[in-house]
Amino acid sequence: MSSLKQGVIKRAGLDDIELREIQHLAALCNKRDCTDLKLNWNILRSRPKDQINDFLFYYDGYLVGFLALFAFNQQEGEISGMVHPAHRGRNIFKMLLKAASEEARDRGLPSLLLIVEQASYNGQEVVHRLPVTHDHSEYKMVLEQPRLPETFNERLLFRPSTVEDIPVMAQITAQAFEIPDEGEVNWYTAESFSQSNRLYFVGEVDGVVVGKVDVNLSEDAGFILGLAVRSEHQGLGYGRQILARTVQEIYRTGRQNISLEVSTVNKQALSLYQSCGFKETGSYDYYRLPLDS
Repeated sequence: MSSLKQGVIKRAGLDDIELREIQHLAALCNKRDCTDLKLNWNILRSRPKDQINDFLFYYDGYLVGFLALFAFNQQEGEISGMVHPAHRGRNIFKMLLKAASEEARDRGLPSLLLIVEQASYNGQEVVHRLPVTHDHSEYKMVLEQPRLPETFNERLLFRPSTVEDIPVMAQITAQAFEIPDEGEVNWYTAESFSQSNRLYFVGEVDGVVVGKVDVNLSEDAGFILGLAVRSEHQGLGYGRQILARTVQEIYRTGRQNISLEVSTVNKQALSLYQSCGFKETGSYDYYRLPLDS
Protein backbone atom coordinates (compact mmCIF):
# COMPACT_ATOMS: atom_id res chain seq x y z
CA MET A 1 0.00 0.00 0.00
CA SER A 2 1.32 3.45 -0.93
CA SER A 3 2.23 5.74 1.97
CA LEU A 4 1.98 8.85 -0.21
CA LYS A 5 -0.58 11.43 0.87
CA GLN A 6 -3.65 11.47 -1.38
CA GLY A 7 -6.80 13.55 -1.58
CA VAL A 8 -8.28 15.85 1.05
CA ILE A 9 -6.53 15.95 4.43
CA LYS A 10 -8.01 17.96 7.31
CA ARG A 11 -5.66 19.61 9.76
CA ALA A 12 -6.05 21.01 13.27
CA GLY A 13 -2.86 23.04 13.30
CA LEU A 14 -0.17 23.03 10.62
CA ASP A 15 3.36 21.72 11.07
CA ASP A 16 6.49 23.30 9.58
CA ILE A 17 6.55 20.96 6.58
CA GLU A 18 2.93 21.76 5.70
CA LEU A 19 3.54 25.49 6.07
CA ARG A 20 6.49 25.27 3.67
CA GLU A 21 4.37 23.30 1.21
CA ILE A 22 1.63 25.94 1.38
CA GLN A 23 4.16 28.75 0.92
CA HIS A 24 5.62 27.00 -2.12
CA LEU A 25 2.17 26.47 -3.65
CA ALA A 26 1.15 30.09 -2.94
CA ALA A 27 4.34 31.44 -4.56
CA LEU A 28 3.72 29.30 -7.63
CA CYS A 29 0.07 30.39 -7.95
CA ASN A 30 0.88 34.07 -7.36
CA LYS A 31 3.58 34.01 -10.02
CA ARG A 32 1.42 32.14 -12.52
CA ASP A 33 -1.69 34.29 -11.99
CA CYS A 34 -0.03 37.64 -11.12
CA THR A 35 -1.95 37.73 -7.83
CA ASP A 36 -1.33 38.21 -4.11
CA LEU A 37 -3.39 35.54 -2.38
CA LYS A 38 -4.82 36.50 1.00
CA LEU A 39 -3.79 33.69 3.34
CA ASN A 40 -3.31 35.41 6.74
CA TRP A 41 0.09 33.86 7.41
CA ASN A 42 0.25 34.94 11.05
CA ILE A 43 -2.93 33.02 11.74
CA LEU A 44 -1.82 29.96 9.76
CA ARG A 45 1.33 29.73 11.86
CA SER A 46 -0.58 29.77 15.15
CA ARG A 47 -3.65 27.62 14.51
CA PRO A 48 -5.29 25.99 17.56
CA LYS A 49 -4.52 22.27 17.83
CA ASP A 50 -8.05 21.35 18.86
CA GLN A 51 -9.98 22.75 15.88
CA ILE A 52 -9.92 21.86 12.19
CA ASN A 53 -9.32 24.97 10.09
CA ASP A 54 -7.12 23.90 7.19
CA PHE A 55 -7.81 21.58 4.27
CA LEU A 56 -5.00 20.25 2.09
CA PHE A 57 -5.25 18.27 -1.15
CA TYR A 58 -2.41 15.96 -2.14
CA TYR A 59 -1.72 14.19 -5.41
CA ASP A 60 0.88 11.43 -5.16
CA GLY A 61 2.36 13.08 -2.09
CA TYR A 62 2.51 16.60 -3.53
CA LEU A 63 0.38 19.43 -2.20
CA VAL A 64 -1.68 20.71 -5.14
CA GLY A 65 -4.60 22.37 -3.34
CA PHE A 66 -5.15 24.28 -0.10
CA LEU A 67 -8.10 25.99 1.54
CA ALA A 68 -8.10 27.88 4.86
CA LEU A 69 -11.11 28.61 7.05
CA PHE A 70 -11.04 31.71 9.26
CA ALA A 71 -13.89 32.26 11.73
CA PHE A 72 -13.60 35.65 13.41
CA ASN A 73 -17.19 35.62 14.71
CA GLN A 74 -20.27 33.41 14.80
CA GLN A 75 -21.99 35.13 11.87
CA GLU A 76 -19.76 33.79 9.10
CA GLY A 77 -16.51 32.11 8.18
CA GLU A 78 -14.00 33.36 5.63
CA ILE A 79 -12.47 31.09 3.00
CA SER A 80 -9.27 31.58 1.03
CA GLY A 81 -7.51 28.99 -1.06
CA MET A 82 -5.73 27.92 -4.22
CA VAL A 83 -5.16 25.05 -6.63
CA HIS A 84 -1.96 24.29 -8.52
CA PRO A 85 -2.31 25.59 -12.11
CA ALA A 86 -1.49 22.17 -13.57
CA HIS A 87 -4.25 20.50 -11.52
CA ARG A 88 -7.14 22.89 -12.12
CA GLY A 89 -10.34 21.62 -13.70
CA ARG A 90 -10.27 18.43 -11.61
CA ASN A 91 -12.82 19.49 -8.94
CA ILE A 92 -10.08 19.89 -6.33
CA PHE A 93 -11.43 23.22 -5.11
CA LYS A 94 -14.94 21.74 -5.01
CA MET A 95 -13.76 18.90 -2.76
CA LEU A 96 -11.87 21.29 -0.46
CA LEU A 97 -14.87 23.63 -0.24
CA LYS A 98 -17.16 20.71 0.60
CA ALA A 99 -14.89 19.67 3.49
CA ALA A 100 -14.63 23.23 4.81
CA SER A 101 -18.39 23.78 4.51
CA GLU A 102 -19.09 20.64 6.53
CA GLU A 103 -16.74 21.84 9.27
CA ALA A 104 -18.34 25.30 9.27
CA ARG A 105 -21.85 23.81 9.50
CA ASP A 106 -20.77 21.71 12.48
CA ARG A 107 -19.74 24.94 14.21
CA GLY A 108 -23.12 26.53 13.48
CA LEU A 109 -21.83 29.12 11.02
CA PRO A 110 -24.69 30.21 8.72
CA SER A 111 -22.55 31.28 5.77
CA LEU A 112 -19.07 31.55 4.30
CA LEU A 113 -17.34 34.49 2.66
CA LEU A 114 -15.16 33.39 -0.24
CA ILE A 115 -12.24 35.78 -0.77
CA VAL A 116 -11.24 36.20 -4.41
CA GLU A 117 -8.73 38.68 -5.74
CA GLN A 118 -10.29 40.77 -8.48
CA ALA A 119 -7.23 40.14 -10.66
CA SER A 120 -7.63 36.36 -10.40
CA TYR A 121 -9.39 35.28 -13.60
CA ASN A 122 -9.45 31.64 -12.52
CA GLY A 123 -10.74 32.45 -9.03
CA GLN A 124 -13.52 34.69 -10.35
CA GLU A 125 -14.49 32.04 -12.90
CA VAL A 126 -14.70 29.33 -10.23
CA VAL A 127 -16.67 31.37 -7.69
CA HIS A 128 -19.27 32.49 -10.24
CA ARG A 129 -20.25 28.85 -10.75
CA LEU A 130 -21.34 28.73 -7.11
CA PRO A 131 -24.64 29.98 -5.58
CA VAL A 132 -23.00 33.10 -4.14
CA THR A 133 -23.84 36.79 -3.89
CA HIS A 134 -21.31 39.62 -3.82
CA ASP A 135 -21.02 40.90 -0.24
CA HIS A 136 -18.34 43.59 -0.38
CA SER A 137 -14.89 44.43 -1.73
CA GLU A 138 -11.71 45.64 -0.07
CA TYR A 139 -8.56 47.38 -1.24
CA LYS A 140 -5.18 46.13 -0.15
CA MET A 141 -3.04 49.19 0.61
CA VAL A 142 0.71 49.42 1.14
CA LEU A 143 2.57 52.28 2.78
CA GLU A 144 4.82 53.64 0.02
CA GLN A 145 5.83 57.16 1.05
CA PRO A 146 4.91 57.88 4.69
CA ARG A 147 3.36 61.29 5.21
CA LEU A 148 3.08 61.54 8.97
CA PRO A 149 2.11 64.62 11.01
CA GLU A 150 5.01 66.77 12.18
CA THR A 151 3.26 67.41 15.49
CA PHE A 152 0.67 65.52 17.52
CA ASN A 153 -2.27 66.61 19.64
CA GLU A 154 -0.95 66.29 23.17
CA ARG A 155 -4.44 65.65 24.51
CA LEU A 156 -4.45 62.22 22.89
CA LEU A 157 -2.49 59.63 24.86
CA PHE A 158 -1.43 56.79 22.57
CA ARG A 159 -0.45 53.70 24.53
CA PRO A 160 -0.25 49.90 24.36
CA SER A 161 -3.50 48.22 25.36
CA THR A 162 -3.82 45.99 28.40
CA VAL A 163 -6.27 43.20 29.15
CA GLU A 164 -8.24 45.74 31.17
CA ASP A 165 -8.98 47.54 27.89
CA ILE A 166 -10.61 44.48 26.30
CA PRO A 167 -14.25 45.49 27.04
CA VAL A 168 -13.89 48.99 25.61
CA MET A 169 -11.95 47.72 22.59
CA ALA A 170 -14.74 45.25 21.87
CA GLN A 171 -17.32 48.01 22.28
CA ILE A 172 -15.54 50.38 19.87
CA THR A 173 -15.00 47.58 17.34
CA ALA A 174 -18.66 46.55 17.41
CA GLN A 175 -19.79 50.15 16.91
CA ALA A 176 -17.34 50.95 14.14
CA PHE A 177 -17.81 47.78 12.11
CA GLU A 178 -21.56 47.45 12.71
CA ILE A 179 -21.39 44.15 14.59
CA PRO A 180 -24.86 43.80 16.19
CA ASP A 181 -23.76 41.76 19.19
CA GLU A 182 -20.76 43.13 21.06
CA GLY A 183 -20.19 39.62 22.41
CA GLU A 184 -19.22 38.51 18.89
CA VAL A 185 -16.01 40.55 19.23
CA ASN A 186 -14.31 37.69 21.05
CA TRP A 187 -10.78 37.78 19.63
CA TYR A 188 -9.39 40.06 22.34
CA THR A 189 -8.24 37.66 25.04
CA ALA A 190 -5.48 37.38 27.62
CA GLU A 191 -3.91 34.77 25.35
CA SER A 192 -3.94 37.00 22.26
CA PHE A 193 -2.39 39.84 24.28
CA SER A 194 0.48 37.55 25.25
CA GLN A 195 1.42 36.72 21.65
CA SER A 196 4.56 38.48 20.46
CA ASN A 197 3.31 38.82 16.87
CA ARG A 198 0.28 40.87 17.90
CA LEU A 199 0.23 44.46 19.08
CA TYR A 200 -2.76 46.39 20.43
CA PHE A 201 -2.99 50.13 21.04
CA VAL A 202 -5.61 52.59 22.25
CA GLY A 203 -5.97 56.36 22.04
CA GLU A 204 -7.13 58.04 25.23
CA VAL A 205 -8.39 61.60 25.87
CA ASP A 206 -8.86 62.82 29.44
CA GLY A 207 -8.93 59.23 30.67
CA VAL A 208 -11.51 58.08 28.10
CA VAL A 209 -10.52 55.58 25.40
CA VAL A 210 -11.68 57.12 22.11
CA GLY A 211 -10.03 54.78 19.58
CA LYS A 212 -8.09 51.57 19.08
CA VAL A 213 -6.01 49.70 16.53
CA ASP A 214 -4.56 46.21 16.13
CA VAL A 215 -1.33 45.08 14.45
CA ASN A 216 -0.25 41.65 13.21
CA LEU A 217 3.48 41.17 12.73
CA SER A 218 5.18 38.75 10.36
CA GLU A 219 8.92 38.24 9.96
CA ASP A 220 9.41 41.37 7.87
CA ALA A 221 6.06 43.20 7.80
CA GLY A 222 3.34 44.77 9.87
CA PHE A 223 -0.37 44.56 9.03
CA ILE A 224 -2.68 47.22 10.49
CA LEU A 225 -6.30 46.27 11.13
CA GLY A 226 -9.27 47.26 13.21
CA LEU A 227 -8.50 51.00 13.32
CA ALA A 228 -11.58 52.62 14.82
CA VAL A 229 -12.59 55.83 16.61
CA ARG A 230 -15.80 56.30 18.59
CA SER A 231 -18.41 58.06 16.48
CA GLU A 232 -18.72 60.95 18.95
CA HIS A 233 -14.96 61.61 18.69
CA GLN A 234 -14.60 61.44 14.92
CA GLY A 235 -13.59 64.45 12.84
CA LEU A 236 -11.05 65.64 15.43
CA GLY A 237 -7.95 64.12 13.87
CA TYR A 238 -7.66 61.26 16.34
CA GLY A 239 -7.82 58.57 13.66
CA ARG A 240 -4.92 60.12 11.74
CA GLN A 241 -2.88 60.44 14.92
CA ILE A 242 -3.52 56.84 15.98
CA LEU A 243 -2.59 55.63 12.48
CA ALA A 244 0.62 57.68 12.41
CA ARG A 245 1.70 56.53 15.85
CA THR A 246 0.96 52.92 14.87
CA VAL A 247 3.23 53.26 11.83
CA GLN A 248 5.98 54.59 14.11
CA GLU A 249 5.56 51.63 16.47
CA ILE A 250 5.86 49.14 13.60
CA TYR A 251 9.01 50.89 12.35
CA ARG A 252 10.45 50.55 15.86
CA THR A 253 10.21 46.78 15.54
CA GLY A 254 12.56 46.98 12.56
CA ARG A 255 9.87 46.15 10.00
CA GLN A 256 9.65 48.45 6.99
CA ASN A 257 6.77 46.85 5.08
CA ILE A 258 3.36 48.04 6.31
CA SER A 259 -0.02 47.23 4.80
CA LEU A 260 -3.74 47.25 5.58
CA GLU A 261 -7.11 46.60 3.98
CA VAL A 262 -10.11 48.89 3.69
CA SER A 263 -13.60 48.59 2.25
CA THR A 264 -13.84 50.10 -1.22
CA VAL A 265 -16.97 52.01 -0.18
CA ASN A 266 -15.46 53.47 3.02
CA LYS A 267 -14.38 56.71 1.36
CA GLN A 268 -13.55 58.44 4.65
CA ALA A 269 -11.11 55.72 5.73
CA LEU A 270 -9.70 55.40 2.22
CA SER A 271 -8.98 59.13 2.12
CA LEU A 272 -7.30 58.96 5.54
CA TYR A 273 -4.98 56.15 4.48
CA GLN A 274 -4.12 57.80 1.18
CA SER A 275 -3.30 61.07 2.92
CA CYS A 276 -0.80 59.22 5.14
CA GLY A 277 0.99 57.63 2.18
CA PHE A 278 -0.83 54.34 1.65
CA LYS A 279 -1.51 53.26 -1.93
CA GLU A 280 -3.91 50.66 -3.33
CA THR A 281 -2.00 47.67 -4.71
CA GLY A 282 -4.87 45.24 -5.25
CA SER A 283 -8.47 44.48 -4.38
CA TYR A 284 -10.41 41.50 -3.07
CA ASP A 285 -14.04 40.56 -3.63
CA TYR A 286 -15.96 38.78 -0.86
CA TYR A 287 -18.75 36.45 -2.00
CA ARG A 288 -21.29 35.07 0.46
CA LEU A 289 -22.18 31.38 0.26
CA PRO A 290 -25.15 30.31 2.45
CA LEU A 291 -24.38 27.01 4.10
CA ASP A 292 -27.79 25.58 3.29
CA SER A 293 -26.73 25.70 -0.38
